[in-house]
Amino acid sequence: MGYLYEIATTAPAFGKPSHYDAHPPARSKEPAVVPFGDDKQQHFVFWEPDEVAHDAPVLYFHGGGYVFGEAESMKDAANTYNSQGYRFCSVGFREAPRHRFPAMVRDAFQGSLAAIKWMEGRGVSCERIVVGGTCAGGHLAALVCYARWLQEAYRFPAERICACVSIAGVADAADLLVKPFPTYGAWRTQVDLRTEGDTRGDVLKAVERYSPICLVEEEAETCDVPRIPLFVVHGREDTLSPYSSQVRLVEALRHANGEDSVELLTLEDRHWQHMNTTVTMHKDAVEDSPVLSALFAWLAERA
Repeated sequence: MGYLYEIATTAPAFGKPSHYDAHPPARSKEPAVVPFGDDKQQHFVFWEPDEVAHDAPVLYFHGGGYVFGEAESMKDAANTYNSQGYRFCSVGFREAPRHRFPAMVRDAFQGSLAAIKWMEGRGVSCERIVVGGTCAGGHLAALVCYARWLQEAYRFPAERICACVSIAGVADAADLLVKPFPTYGAWRTQVDLRTEGDTRGDVLKAVERYSPICLVEEEAETCDVPRIPLFVVHGREDTLSPYSSQVRLVEALRHANGEDSVELLTLEDRHWQHMNTTVTMHKDAVEDSPVLSALFAWLAERA
């Protein structure tokens, strides 16, 4: 069905009513919007339900292919998690082409650290946290959870992460940063990384340090893959975030950490392509959605 189907279904996906707009979770406090940098996108939004059932707050990154979206766009996800008793913090980040990659990665780590500090300053325990993301946000979540070199560079307390959630997440950085652009020059408008030369191979080599697949496979050789359980929701027919890349990451994590380290929920219906999955996933009531029900049952055992 491909790209034309993605285009045709985008407007209906955004237009679909959300269950929790009509039946919002009990939440007396307005969402808190907190900046962590000078750019307008460098802020996080914190939603807290009146009845907190789980100690571990959720740090989440929005989708949009690193070119659109904002922290506030995760309102549906916030409502869904709040309805299940989770505190939810959507961490924003700068976007291309105004800010080239890896500005988004820096913001993901620095914004998450700022959010943890802010929550702890208000009495929220962050000894255990959940990290998640959608689309490009799934890429950021995977880097926060499994990129040892980035965790060390930003002094991120990865030992606190008790679970990772990916909704149609990008597992191979090249799928997002290189393959959509036909020429080296076009790629350069989005990405600011040093390369050894000007060939496509040089470009692909440069992004490997930001590819969860490559990092996990490399860390597996030294038995140093973070033992963070992962729950993945991905459509087999996803056009924009290839299912094959997600499967490769899942297999690498299972090889490193054991078969039970990853739960892969594959959406077989061909209508569950990228936009349908990423935009509408959190618009259904949890009890009416087999996918969300499975996710929260899995999460409740870990958070």
